Amino acid sequence: MTHFDKVKSLKGTVRVPSDKSISHRSFMFLAMSQGKGRVIDPLLSEDTKATMAAMRSVGVSFEETVDGYVVTSKGYKNFQEPSDVIDCMNSGTTARLLTGVFAPTGKYVVLTGDESLRKRPMDRVIDPLTLMGAKFAARNDGHNLPMTILPSKTKPVHMQATTKSAQVKSAVLLAGVQTEGITTYIEKAVTRNHTEIMLAALGARVKTDGLKIEIEGAADLRSMDIVVPGDFSSAAFFLGAALMFENSELVLENVGLNPTRSGMLKVLSDMGVKYEIDSERGGAEKLGDIFIKSQTLKGCTIDGDIVANMIDELPMMATLGLFADSPVIIKGAKELRVKESDRIETTLYNLKQLGAEVEEYDDGMKVFPIKKVDTNAQLKSFGDHRIAMIAIMLAKRFGGNISVDDVKCVDVSFPSFIETFSRLEQK
Repeated sequence: MTHFDKVKSLKGTVRVPSDKSISHRSFMFLAMSQGKGRVIDPLLSEDTKATMAAMRSVGVSFEETVDGYVVTSKGYKNFQEPSDVIDCMNSGTTARLLTGVFAPTGKYVVLTGDESLRKRPMDRVIDPLTLMGAKFAARNDGHNLPMTILPSKTKPVHMQATTKSAQVKSAVLLAGVQTEGITTYIEKAVTRNHTEIMLAALGARVKTDGLKIEIEGAADLRSMDIVVPGDFSSAAFFLGAALMFENSELVLENVGLNPTRSGMLKVLSDMGVKYEIDSERGGAEKLGDIFIKSQTLKGCTIDGDIVANMIDELPMMATLGLFADSPVIIKGAKELRVKESDRIETTLYNLKQLGAEVEEYDDGMKVFPIKKVDTNAQLKSFGDHRIAMIAIMLAKRFGGNISVDDVKCVDVSFPSFIETFSRLEQK
């Protein structure tokens, strides 16, 4: 159990870790490309190291530099067959995207992961890739890792999405870019589009028309240098913190502002929150500096297509319901049930421990403004980095004897979180 001192306010400048989604894809996509390219400012966490190790196992070389890695590869057509099982650790992104990367290669590949990842559903990528002709053998009727990807020949398909998931879309596009012909994927709602942007930059022919994405296969991918912006999902904790801790003023530097990722900014505006974005820059992937300070906020309902653009930020948004003038309601977010933890259940568990009034729905939750705080609350991380970071913030906000059971799991996405937070604290 870890206890934290009460913090009055937060002031200063934060440079959040580099974007995890873009770091994963940079390592993976440069490994699929021919030649030598650099990944500049990647996030180095347990998750992204798992992706690097996976690509090393098929013959790709990663050479560490002062600001990142040089990736040298002969391209996806020349991957070696791995000599051992690939451990995806705790990373759902690694497991699901690699399924798309390896399915068309004609190689025998076995993927596994830690206890948490082995419980997470894999049929969501296995089913669409099976329609393309890929072959799998997975535990529990194809639902879970460990999973064997069997040598097969894939064919292009015209596919309608069954879930609002960027990981599923990416798996299909990554198989499609290697498969002769045109693969079409029609989304249920717009999800993060890093895969489309980056594959196009590497030479793939990608066409997006509303919810329809077409990718031409057997692409000749050529390596390049990729600069990774700051992770919006990590910045979200500090956007939330500025609104939780009174008299706070924060500048978040170098934050990725891809509109398919930053839905939280729109919702905060709907809640009456004012913020400023300075020095917007970058090419296909925009970044900038966000200035935000403490202010009153209104409750809101988060539902519909925007949910897919802020799935990782929803536990933080639910927590802000404690500090709003009326409840925060989240609907249409069943996807939260199959993250590193069931993030509806785990978010509400901690809020209830504090004495908050909440309601749980199958696809969401409702959090009422908090009236009385239990300062002896015992909060849990459930081994989930995002739930852990919110629990730490709540312990610091309310003080007393509030404890958090396990804070080590923040290393998955933000190893310096506690240290960064402490630097901003005004006690």
